[in-house]
Amino acid sequence: MHLLPSLIRLLRPQRRRVAVLVVVILATALVELALLPGLSAGLFTVLMGAPPDLGGRYTDVPVVAETVSWLNRILTPPPEAPLRPLFFIAFALLVTAFLRSALAFAREYLGQYVGGRALIDLRMQLFSRLQRLSLSFYEGQRVGDLMSRLTTDVALVQQLITTDMADYLLAPAIVLGGLAAMFWLNWKLTLFVFVFAPLASLLIARAGRRMTRLAREQQERIADLNARLHERLASIRIIQSFAREDYEVGQFRDLNERSFDAVMRVARVRAIAPPAIQFLSAASFAAVGTYAGMLVIEQHMNIPGLMGFFVLTQRVGFFFLRFGTLHLRVSQSLAALNRVMEVAEREPDLQERPDAAPLPRVDGRVSLHDVSLQYPNGEVVLQGINLGISAGEVLALVGPSGAGKTSLANLVMRFYDPAQGRVEVDGRDVRDVTLHSLRSQIGLVPQETVLFGGTIGENIRYGRVDATDEEVVEAAKAANAHDFITALPAGYRTEVGERGVRLSGGQRQRIAIARAVLKDPRILILDEATSSLDAESENLVQEALERLLRGRTTIVIAHRLSTIQRADRIIVLSDGKIVEEGRHEQLLNRGGVYSRLYRIQESRSILREASQERLLE
Repeated sequence: MHLLPSLIRLLRPQRRRVAVLVVVILATALVELALLPGLSAGLFTVLMGAPPDLGGRYTDVPVVAETVSWLNRILTPPPEAPLRPLFFIAFALLVTAFLRSALAFAREYLGQYVGGRALIDLRMQLFSRLQRLSLSFYEGQRVGDLMSRLTTDVALVQQLITTDMADYLLAPAIVLGGLAAMFWLNWKLTLFVFVFAPLASLLIARAGRRMTRLAREQQERIADLNARLHERLASIRIIQSFAREDYEVGQFRDLNERSFDAVMRVARVRAIAPPAIQFLSAASFAAVGTYAGMLVIEQHMNIPGLMGFFVLTQRVGFFFLRFGTLHLRVSQSLAALNRVMEVAEREPDLQERPDAAPLPRVDGRVSLHDVSLQYPNGEVVLQGINLGISAGEVLALVGPSGAGKTSLANLVMRFYDPAQGRVEVDGRDVRDVTLHSLRSQIGLVPQETVLFGGTIGENIRYGRVDATDEEVVEAAKAANAHDFITALPAGYRTEVGERGVRLSGGQRQRIAIARAVLKDPRILILDEATSSLDAESENLVQEALERLLRGRTTIVIAHRLSTIQRADRIIVLSDGKIVEEGRHEQLLNRGGVYSRLYRIQESRSILREASQERLLE
């Protein structure tokens, strides 16, 4: 079973408590298989006044023989104390009940503790791995599916390692130990049990395999449901603007029905297996009872011995039925564990070299040597790129959509590794340095600003978590954000809401710039930070950006060419290749790709202004 090593690794930090738990389970099995049947036989011996015969085949062992001899003397009532055996049995039953309760408490507590700690480790392992997986992994995943693995699947794993694990170990121990004891006591009688045991075992095994397959399908349907829900709630403005509420409700109903069908397939297996096992257990008990009655009638067995054997049979049957039910639940949990481990133990596509060294503070020189980039799906996005960027230079990347602008910037941050060639910062291959030391010296201001739930101050301090309040305020001033922040009732303690929804686009962008200012990176990447802002906000953001890029190597991914006219150099990309290079005026005069793109945007701008003037008339 390929999940067993993963489960062992998960429980390894708790190995001492697991060892104690195993001892508790073995002690519980001993109580269930020895004390309860023995005391039951002793009780019937006393009640029927029959001569005690508690030894049976156990007397083959010297220590057991001495113990049985002592018990036989205890259970033989002397004339002066005829009730002594009964009191002894009652006291022994009371001690046994207390011992069972104590062992049950220890089993439950240890199971919850071991499982709870293992669950914390699993969540941390999963979340930590998600933080370090490459962008190529996320491009092939849905957020809703990952959320389902973190919540629904982890909840099923929690059921396995906190509730079911101890009982799942106890049940087979009692069943196997009980069958061995029964076979030793009376092998002929035990054979009647073995007639039905293989049928029940086959049923449990087949039901478990089917449950594993169906449970995984059920988890995938739930993941589809969560993915749809996450995506649609995040896009509620688009849905309502297209008046597609009823359509989305219908689509969600279909997914709900498919999820329900998957749940019911699992429910059918869970509903049919336990009654079938119970029927086989009842049939086995009836066969054993019939043959045992024949043995008693023919005086080959006495009533106390029969009752002890029946108690043993009852305990074995109870835990066999429980094991069957647990096996179905465990099979479902293992399917969830498999989905969790697919992510938790996945190796990042982008690995640090074992000898990677920290990158010291850089001047900001960036160079790409014969670089080509191919995505995992086979798409070639960059081919033969040779480019050098001087320290402190402002370089703009322009070109049609899909030309490779963002891909080139991603190579500098080492979100991807080139298929061939190398990317260097200050003359050092980015694959030879640690990721943290590289990325900590690069700042990113994306086109779509991402803020985290929390306060404005916390979002700015994300750039450097150890920054003082004074440094946060200075960064906000440099980003033209201080005035609007202090005008808010709670100032820097204002909650921004999920993804910053309580702030305007311009306000969010200036907070993102303040975050970058606080980080104080040597290399800055700007992904057209003003493309979706109104004129007033754009001026404020542009002014803040000009302060930010002073003295830093800056790569500007430009969508609006009017914003990069003062760039030191402009690189034009097309079909993954550099086709033009120069300053704004030089590229316009060449009449090439840049000139064509610029004139198209100028024409659109003129048409847009004319339309606005007509609306104002």
